[in-house]
Amino acid sequence: MQRPFVILAHVAHPAILEGFMPAAQQRGLPIVVITDHAQEHRRLLAGSSLLPDRLQVIECDVFNPLAVIETLNGQGLRPLAVFSNSDHLQTATAVVAEAFECPGKDWRLCHAAKNKAAMRERMQRLGLPGPWFQVLTSGCGLPDDAPWPVVAKPREGVASLDVRLCHNAAELSAYCARFWQQQPDRALLLEAYLEGPLFTLETLGDGRSLQAIGGFDVSLSAPPHFVELAARWNGPLSSAQRSAALAQVAAFGVNFGVCHSEFILTAQGPVLVEINYRSIGDGREFLLERLLPQGWFDRIVALHLGHGLVDAQPARAQAAVHYLVAERSGRLDQASASFNVESEGHWCDYRALQHAGDTVTISHSNKDYVGVLRLIAPDAASLDAQLSSTLNDLKWVVA
Repeated sequence: MQRPFVILAHVAHPAILEGFMPAAQQRGLPIVVITDHAQEHRRLLAGSSLLPDRLQVIECDVFNPLAVIETLNGQGLRPLAVFSNSDHLQTATAVVAEAFECPGKDWRLCHAAKNKAAMRERMQRLGLPGPWFQVLTSGCGLPDDAPWPVVAKPREGVASLDVRLCHNAAELSAYCARFWQQQPDRALLLEAYLEGPLFTLETLGDGRSLQAIGGFDVSLSAPPHFVELAARWNGPLSSAQRSAALAQVAAFGVNFGVCHSEFILTAQGPVLVEINYRSIGDGREFLLERLLPQGWFDRIVALHLGHGLVDAQPARAQAAVHYLVAERSGRLDQASASFNVESEGHWCDYRALQHAGDTVTISHSNKDYVGVLRLIAPDAASLDAQLSSTLNDLKWVVA
């Protein structure tokens, strides 16, 4: 029996279903999905173009790597590769990959990247630039030495959920009370507020070397929340800071697979604020699949099969992403439908994430997106013109 490409998954996600799984099957690999949402995956995969006789979905507690190892052994499966694109499952995936002697990430590094306090502690030990920080747990007092304002966030959060700028002790106390009333067992991380623009670095590594593929210049909503509104591929900021950013990510220890890192350019230089040891998301992974001459998903699959890095070919076009964000909670009375328009040198893709009749509940995070618009054009001027005209045509009304 051919050894399978094993994917650990939590909730079903388009990047897995429409990106990584097709890439693995195009290589002729059987796929085994290990997930704690098996029914959801089976339902969504039933209508896909993937070959059903080369695909198996197995229910398992994917947050427990020992359970995954025992499940694979119990099924008589020896993986050729073990992969996940979930923030929550990188550590477990690395442990399983090591158990079956597959190429993979260092599980200790995965934990340090996911746990924001552990990340800050590691950066401090390595002498990397970083802000003042402190962990808070329910019942403990507020810090006396906080350099106001501070950013409060869940220690192991995602998608900018529950992230807030607090200007003083009163605001922080109110934030903590609300957060712990809903999630009393979760720890918070406080960080000194870093003032400056945000940019990303997208990297690939084969365990020996790390390659900068490019990055996005990111526009954020105004504080106290930090919702990503738009992003431009290889904008002036990310391009100028790429070497310095790559040096910090490499010094942290990242060297295998795909990694999405975020930086703030302060007056003292770029500061690493997030390491997401998986592919970039929120629709930008599909933009890169189309934009980059060598694609995106297959390159990542190849690394987990033990292939080395190849020289990266730069994009020959301009690209941007714009997120349509609901401004208040309510019922969505009007919403533009998804569409895709392609002509020579131009690509315009709108994916509706909410539809007329849906109820929108504001969380002041990336979960508030109504839709995502992705654009590719030959040059910056035509990209800006296409973005402006398309945004004028998109409609959404929250009652």
